[in-house]
Amino acid sequence: MRIFAFPVLPCFFPLAIVSLLTAFSGSALAQADTWHHLSALQPGTHIHIASDKKSRTCFFASADDASLVCSRKHSGGTQYTFSRAEVRTVKLTRYTLSTVAGIGIGAGVGFGIGAAVAPAVAPKSNSGLDFSGIDRDAITILGGAFGLIAGGAIGGPTDFLRGPTLYRRPGL
Repeated sequence: MRIFAFPVLPCFFPLAIVSLLTAFSGSALAQADTWHHLSALQPGTHIHIASDKKSRTCFFASADDASLVCSRKHSGGTQYTFSRAEVRTVKLTRYTLSTVAGIGIGAGVGFGIGAAVAPAVAPKSNSGLDFSGIDRDAITILGGAFGLIAGGAIGGPTDFLRGPTLYRRPGL
């Protein structure tokens, strides 16, 4: 008796890629212990700042020995000033990479769920609800499509692959 319409292993491939990406991005943490990395940033670079008081995703404006300034919009707007003592970490944002990884993970999970559900939804015999006109492979593909959309919609805005770390306060 065959349960899945296709091998399940391809569903785990996107998850393996994300695991490798996060492992390699973590290696930057050991080197990110100096405030001076911030002075090399180009104004307008999209960054995420975690501080003791608040966290912000903003566009880098400037940094000196005592503070870091960023703005809400690329071309100015509301400015946020963080003292060096309150900044815990400064990381680059990776919205595009997070969106692509979310799409891959969502598609893999969606294909897996679609393949698992397809035999129950479109049985070979005509029993229960009549979905006999829908092919099992079509249900699997539909599950993958829903997963792809959901993964992209969740992965991008959450920026779950944020990094690399440009600054980490010593002692953290």
